[in-house]
Amino acid sequence: MDGSDPAAVKTVDVKAQPAAQLPAAASGYYKLKTVFRGEDECLEGNRIDGNSTLAGAAFQDTCQDVDGQAWSFTKRPDGYYTLRTKFLGEDKCLEGNQVAGKVLGGAAFLDTCKEVTGQMWKFVKAGDNLFRLQTKFREKEGECLEGNRFAPESVLKGASFMDKCQNVTGQLWYVTAIPA
Repeated sequence: MDGSDPAAVKTVDVKAQPAAQLPAAASGYYKLKTVFRGEDECLEGNRIDGNSTLAGAAFQDTCQDVDGQAWSFTKRPDGYYTLRTKFLGEDKCLEGNQVAGKVLGGAAFLDTCKEVTGQMWKFVKAGDNLFRLQTKFREKEGECLEGNRFAPESVLKGASFMDKCQNVTGQLWYVTAIPA
C-alpha cells in the first residue's frame, strides 16, 4: 500500500490462521479483487517480457473480459493451491516474491510451474468472504500478497507484491466466480 489513501486502512485480525476453504466448487475461473481497489479492479497475470506492462509483474487493472484476469486454483495434496491464468495456461503459476527480490524488484509474477514454495498459496480467512493470500515461501515471515494502485508513484509502480501482513485493505482479497 502506498499510504496515500486513508480509506485503504481497515482493522482486521491478522493473527496466523489455518488455510481457509475457497468458495464451494472452486473449479473453473475466478476474478481476484481487493477491498482496497474495489469491484472494478482485478488482479491481472502478465507475461515476463520487457514489452509487457510492468515488465511482466502481476497488477491490479480495470476488470475486463480478458484471460489474464481469469484465475484457476488447483489444490495440492499439502493443502496449498497453485494459481494460474487462462491467458498463460497450465505451465505458468503465480509466484510470490521477496520484496526487493532479484526478479522484478520483488513483484509477484507468473513463472514456469515448479515445486517451489513461492508458488504454493494459502487462502487465509480474513472475514466474511475475504481472504489473505500467503505463500509457503513467505508465510513464516508473516507476509501477504498486496494488491496495489497501478500508478508511477505507487510501490513498484503498482505491481502486486508480498508485504508484512497488516491491517490494510490491499491485502484483503475476495474471489468472484466467472460464469461459464
